[in-house]
Amino acid sequence: MDRNWELLAPVSGVKVTVPALYIARDRDLVLAFRGMDQIVRQPVEVCNRQLREPPAASCGHWTQQERAQEVNRL
Repeated sequence: MDRNWELLAPVSGVKVTVPALYIARDRDLVLAFRGMDQIVRQPVEVCNRQLREPPAASCGHWTQQERAQEVNRL
């Protein structure tokens, strides 16, 4: 873990400057992990508020496989 922090130090605080899409759905159990509510909000801060939210759909953790056509459309 320390090595990861050392390697990534030069990009600490760098913002994503292109539009980005983060997809997490209501049945993804990872979202229920303690602290995930704070982690999920971080992309908005990192992406200069250019993060686009996808329309709501019921789906689990493997969104790309469970909703492949929707992910490709988005």
